[in-house]
Amino acid sequence: MVMLRQFKYQDITWIDLEAPTTEEVKQLAQDYNLPEMISQELVTPSLRPKADLYPGFIYLILHFPRCQICYGDERSSGQSDSQEIDFIIGKNFLITTHYELIDSLHELSKIFEIKPTWMDRDFKFNAGLVFFHIVKQMYSELAIGFDFINSRLKKAEVAVFAGGQREMVRALSDINRDMLDCRWALRGHHEVLESFAQAGIELFGEKFKHYPYALLGEYGKIWQMIESNRATFQDLRQTNESLLSVRTNEIMKTLAVTAFIFFPLTLITQIFSMNTHLPLVGSNGDFYFVLGLMAVVLGLMFTLAKNRQWL
Repeated sequence: MVMLRQFKYQDITWIDLEAPTTEEVKQLAQDYNLPEMISQELVTPSLRPKADLYPGFIYLILHFPRCQICYGDERSSGQSDSQEIDFIIGKNFLITTHYELIDSLHELSKIFEIKPTWMDRDFKFNAGLVFFHIVKQMYSELAIGFDFINSRLKKAEVAVFAGGQREMVRALSDINRDMLDCRWALRGHHEVLESFAQAGIELFGEKFKHYPYALLGEYGKIWQMIESNRATFQDLRQTNESLLSVRTNEIMKTLAVTAFIFFPLTLITQIFSMNTHLPLVGSNGDFYFVLGLMAVVLGLMFTLAKNRQWL
């Protein structure tokens, strides 16, 4: 499998590396005069997003939620909940590195090879535009995934009000985990894109400023979807907990009333089972007398419970 792919259009070069080796990174560093610090960053994953401006290029790290998270698919053991992409954006080159196959990048590279229509617009084509369309495509696919999370919440709502509160405790926990993972992966994008907006204007000129701010707008839509789903989830979880609490209280109430009704019967049974001399015990019909007494007491206790609306 080819881990390094290179695409060219006009004087722009896009190099995409999957799980880059030390030798590949060293060669890139020589070809594009990359600092040693960046070479080290490219070889191993980073925990946090970042944006650094260097003479002649911009270095960005962004994390994106894994697509399986949005769709609630089962995750492989030890699999990370996000995918990292490192971007090195120069005037006439773009380098992307990642540590596993990312479908969006793979599909976009195919489009790049057949010259998409956005390459022919009036604004001078540059590496910044390639970065813009990569991230925009990633956000578009995330939007579809967040719509799916919303549909999962709708199904959970139906189940909650259909009496499936207990089953929904686990289902809602799974949805919450997925949303938390998405929030974690995307939480630093705003600061990174703001830094890119300032650096991009400096690198590509004033006419370029529309593109990074458009990305900020796309990110804002994604974050709003996350917050909307989060608010819906919180309301739904609170409703589920309330209904579950009411249901539990009803069960406890029924058990308590049942114990109240049958307590006198238990007391009568214990009294007449005492190993001592008791009235009526041993006389003819003593069993039926005790049985009748228990029936009368049971009827009285049941009537009392009904009159007090405990049942």
